[in-house]
Amino acid sequence: MMPELPEVETLCRQLNAILPGEKVLAVEILDPRLGEGEGERLIGRKIAAVYRRGKSIRIEIGKRDRLSDMSPETDRGKLKKIRMDKGFTAELHLRMTGRLFWQTDATSLPPYTRLVMTFSAGKLLLIDPRRFATFHARSRGAALPPLANPLEGLPARRLGEIAGMRRLPVKHFLMDQRIVAGIGNIYACEILHHACVDPRRPSGSLAANEWRKVEKAAAVILPRAVACRGTTVSDWRDLFGISGENQEHLKVYLRDGETCRRCGGKIGYMKLSGRGTWFCPACQK
Repeated sequence: MMPELPEVETLCRQLNAILPGEKVLAVEILDPRLGEGEGERLIGRKIAAVYRRGKSIRIEIGKRDRLSDMSPETDRGKLKKIRMDKGFTAELHLRMTGRLFWQTDATSLPPYTRLVMTFSAGKLLLIDPRRFATFHARSRGAALPPLANPLEGLPARRLGEIAGMRRLPVKHFLMDQRIVAGIGNIYACEILHHACVDPRRPSGSLAANEWRKVEKAAAVILPRAVACRGTTVSDWRDLFGISGENQEHLKVYLRDGETCRRCGGKIGYMKLSGRGTWFCPACQK
């Protein structure tokens, strides 16, 4: 299961309670696919903040040196470099099987550990059996935000305008990371069920009041999932290795053949553009 918005938001909140102010003491990249040398320029810098953008984790890392620390003999080239140093953003995307784990003891690294960032308070491990996760360190720069951050509210009117007369199924429209960043398969199914919208509907066919239902559904489904620290239906664990609890609130996902808790109909399953899709044919129109 690929971590979606609630799972990534959970990790970011947990990291934000630990990392700000911590200095990066070491970065070990144990998988060359992650990019050799990516972590070297982060060493000696302090963490400023951790935040989510879509399904990725962004760690803001500050300047290594301050001008006040420089001696009068510091050469001009180094001074210029320091002045231009805006810090870095380390971006982690967990993809399909990646997860983060906070290690505070001296035990050996778990299997499939691909990255280790060491701080005085502990170690941040990236564990990824299938090696799809990515890690990049880039100089800070302005990045265009996605159209919508679903955790802050979906702009129903704007989504309706973009949908226009598109034939793209509404489920895939919600999962398009260029439009709405962070929603994946689980939460698209759950949001559309809550909104009583058939996932097969062309996105351009939804009326304004239906987009408002989608907006309201996201405002219920996503914050609750974050409060539950995500959905564990396979291998998802939070930063401390604890399962999420949102699976107890799922209404359609993985419930094919079971009774719909809203209308009493039978939950259906189908492949929609190759993605498993769960919905209630009786009450989702």
